[in-house]
Amino acid sequence: MADPISITGLIIDVSHILASIIQYAKTVKSAKAEIRKLSEELFALKGILEHLAAQSSGETSKFEHVEYESETSSGFDRSTLDRVLQQTNEFLQSILKDLEPPESKFQKIKQKLEWPMSKEDVSTHLVTLERVKSWLILVLMADSAAVERDIQQDIRSLARSMSEDLRIRDEERTQQTNRELYRWIAPVSPGDTHLRVSRGRPVISGKWFITGKLKHWLRYENQEKIFYLVGKSGTGKTTLFAQIVDELSRDPSTNIAYFYCTITIYDKIPTNQSHKPPADIAALENAIIEATSEKSQVILLLDAINESEDREGIEKSLQRIAHLSSSVRIIVTTTVAVPFQDLTRNFDITAEMMRGDIKAYIDYRLVHDETLRNLKPDLKASIAETLLHNADGSFRWVQLSLDNLQSQRTAKAMKLALSNLPGSLRETYVSTLERISPDDWVFVREALFWLSFASRPFWLGELNEAVVIDEECTELDQDMMLVPPQLLLHLCQGLISQDRLGQIRLAHASVKEFLTSEWIRTSRVKYFSLDPATATSTMMRKCLSYLCLDNFKGGYEPDRRESTRYIAQYRFIRYAAHYWADHAASCELGEAEQKLVKRFFDTGKLPRRGNFGVWVQTLIPGVDASVIEMTQPLYYAASFGMMSVVKAILASDSELDIDAPGGRVGATALFAASNRHNYAVAEVLLQAGADPAIVDPGTGFSVLSLGHMNRFSGLRGPLARWSAGKENPIWQEYLSQGV
Repeated sequence: MADPISITGLIIDVSHILASIIQYAKTVKSAKAEIRKLSEELFALKGILEHLAAQSSGETSKFEHVEYESETSSGFDRSTLDRVLQQTNEFLQSILKDLEPPESKFQKIKQKLEWPMSKEDVSTHLVTLERVKSWLILVLMADSAAVERDIQQDIRSLARSMSEDLRIRDEERTQQTNRELYRWIAPVSPGDTHLRVSRGRPVISGKWFITGKLKHWLRYENQEKIFYLVGKSGTGKTTLFAQIVDELSRDPSTNIAYFYCTITIYDKIPTNQSHKPPADIAALENAIIEATSEKSQVILLLDAINESEDREGIEKSLQRIAHLSSSVRIIVTTTVAVPFQDLTRNFDITAEMMRGDIKAYIDYRLVHDETLRNLKPDLKASIAETLLHNADGSFRWVQLSLDNLQSQRTAKAMKLALSNLPGSLRETYVSTLERISPDDWVFVREALFWLSFASRPFWLGELNEAVVIDEECTELDQDMMLVPPQLLLHLCQGLISQDRLGQIRLAHASVKEFLTSEWIRTSRVKYFSLDPATATSTMMRKCLSYLCLDNFKGGYEPDRRESTRYIAQYRFIRYAAHYWADHAASCELGEAEQKLVKRFFDTGKLPRRGNFGVWVQTLIPGVDASVIEMTQPLYYAASFGMMSVVKAILASDSELDIDAPGGRVGATALFAASNRHNYAVAEVLLQAGADPAIVDPGTGFSVLSLGHMNRFSGLRGPLARWSAGKENPIWQEYLSQGV
């Protein structure tokens, strides 16, 4: 017989769910209909359970009768009732999981304002609730053995259906958890880039390599486990890479993983945070090695490694993986050959090798492009012959030349353009820049600058503001904006492009290579030359100059409902707010930069903390006004790892409270620096007298606790070494005191 306490427990669970739903009904404006329907069904379920509990408490209850009958006949299956109650409990736990409060304070606040279930979730729960009620009503109706025998099959059928629903629901929840974990570990996917590269590609391209060198390399065991495909920019390495990915994907016995280094890691990161890897490189290497240990063959593919900011680090990591995993092979494309190393092979892509692919691409465009396919056969033949003869292995040059021809209005103009084509990719870019009106040079150069060096792609509205602001500007006026908004796409004449999501990027990696080359600095288009050495500090100054505009001196919005007003009105503010500090942390700040930082932080003395207050509210939309008012610049400088700024603040204010609480939970600057792995900044703060024993209200840990955890968990890094007392005399003193 079922334990009445189990039924009571179910009633308690239903009550908890109802209380939670009713709380949502008070704060959530949307989903009122779903909340009402779910509440009604849960109240009905509660009533049935209470009736069932009341019957089970009597000495002559139906359940005693059921028990007696089950011993004397084969009618009622006692285990079915137990199963009904068990699966009802599982279903209720499933709803409780959906309503479970998150761990972070921000997510808790967000959850209070958002209904956590989709319409599909609610519909699924309503169907299951109907089944649960049907079970229990059938049980209540079972007044005789004869009736019980008749309804037993219905109960079993409902039980099977319920069990399948719960299994599917559990699988969906597990898949969602896995997706969230994947996004945490790898916040971007190469799928979109792969589709973009593959679009418009002849299916026969790359066959010369795939059926030849690649097939031979994969078939035979050898010491060359890392295969470098080396070619100059524009030779079509990425197109070849995409073809290799597709070819290997067709083999069910081969396991592959691929990535395009042209993807910035900020593509899909929430704009309120910068991505920090959840594990260090060594941990990721170990995970890859462990995951591949039981596979027969695993192929890792990495495109354009030369465009990665940490090319050398990645190459060393690939070497270690190749040494330690017997089943892994690695294919890398790059413009820079690596010095000869154990396990590594360089393969140079020559112009002659690419000739067949280039011919296939030209033929493909002549057949499929709406303009080119209608040309007379003799003009098509002339185009194909001219481009193939002059390509010199450059896919990019052929592509731009075909784009140029396609843009002509008449066949006569097309013939003239064909006879005057630039002789190389470099000359093509020179010709493109020379066609730009001098009146537009400043806008085009600024657009090319931001797209070459920014930490993430731009939306058109952001870029439009970025190109009209200079470091001397004091106010952004609507009359300063480009009209129409799409003008930049036209002015840049194919050097930039807009993807299907609306993000703006350089049209090809070779554009940045050209703009940053030594050659352009003495060329006739030297105005457009870009200097990578000064790019970071320039971006930092431009971002901070933007944040210092008079548009923002009024300070933060005290009404939370208006906290996103600035974001909605000023498009570039998000980039400027989130990345000026990152840029500042990545470069040495000269006198001009330090004065600008001080000027910005000094705005915190204005009403509602002026421009500084707007910055904080942009970083953390919906943050309490009290947080903005109490948090000092040192906290944010330490949190972002801005060493120069931290030193400047410490040197300029002798009365500074170095341990002042800040941020959403009242952490110290030292804890913020340590928690975000800015160990060098943390050491400066320690030497300036910051107290590592202060407990952080948000986590319950002190900086000392973080140090000890690193020490005993086997993690590496400066904080762990501090914990061991080997690097920092201040830390050693605390440890010697037994803290």
